[in-house]
Amino acid sequence: MRSQDFEELRKFYKHRLALNYGDDSNKETPEYWDSMAEIYAKKAHSPIERQNSEDFLNRFTWEKDETILDVACGPGTFAIPLAKRGCQILATDFSAEMLHQLKLQAEKENCHSIDCIQGRWLELKLQKQFDTVLCMSGLGVISTDSNHNARLGETLDLLYKSARKRLIILIPHADSHLDDEMRNILGENDVPTERLRIAMIYYAMVDHGMLPSLQIIRRPFKWFFKNTDEACETLLKKSGIKNVSQERLELFKEYISKLLQKDDSGKLTLNYPTSQALFIIER
Repeated sequence: MRSQDFEELRKFYKHRLALNYGDDSNKETPEYWDSMAEIYAKKAHSPIERQNSEDFLNRFTWEKDETILDVACGPGTFAIPLAKRGCQILATDFSAEMLHQLKLQAEKENCHSIDCIQGRWLELKLQKQFDTVLCMSGLGVISTDSNHNARLGETLDLLYKSARKRLIILIPHADSHLDDEMRNILGENDVPTERLRIAMIYYAMVDHGMLPSLQIIRRPFKWFFKNTDEACETLLKKSGIKNVSQERLELFKEYISKLLQKDDSGKLTLNYPTSQALFIIER
């Protein structure tokens, strides 16, 4: 098969990766992430989530004084624990408030090896290379430009060009938001869109000169809901499922109600591991 025969496949990675079922264009704007920054910071820097971040980082070897570019860094979920390991970090995000939250937390933890640059990834045009480039759960957002055009190929090129030794990309959802029993109750038999998206991203990387290793990993994930109805509505919306029969809906609610737990604050939580896609490209 010749490379030109893949032209049909190329069309598939030219859509907007940031938008999942139920999302709109606001998710691609810095204003949206500004509004979410404080909530994300509280979660990211809680003891449980910090340990989750540390557990993830322990998958890799990190050298003291290693230079790291953290793209779409958010409130410092990984930048701060890496700085505490002795790494030198340049953190970028197009959300001013996310960077503000990062700086507040860095000050609290006495981290002084993090520099920040605000801006949209496709517009930064950084000239230097870093030992490691990270893009953790942000590939969809950074691969869309300010006019909401999908530019995944160019985004991957810039990430790879910036990496001296390795590029690490984490995709937060590599499988359906629904577990097998939920899908069975709802009669869902199609291949989940999330799985197809992982295959498409892998192809896009290969198409742009990379040969990544791909690991599907399981990491803790927690949802917060007011009640069972909200839990059901959210899961169905995130999964793009409509027109569920009343019989299936009642069975779905019954199943979800058994999974929901109350936390110390009285909120209902749904806890289960989620499948994530970890791409690693070594130089």
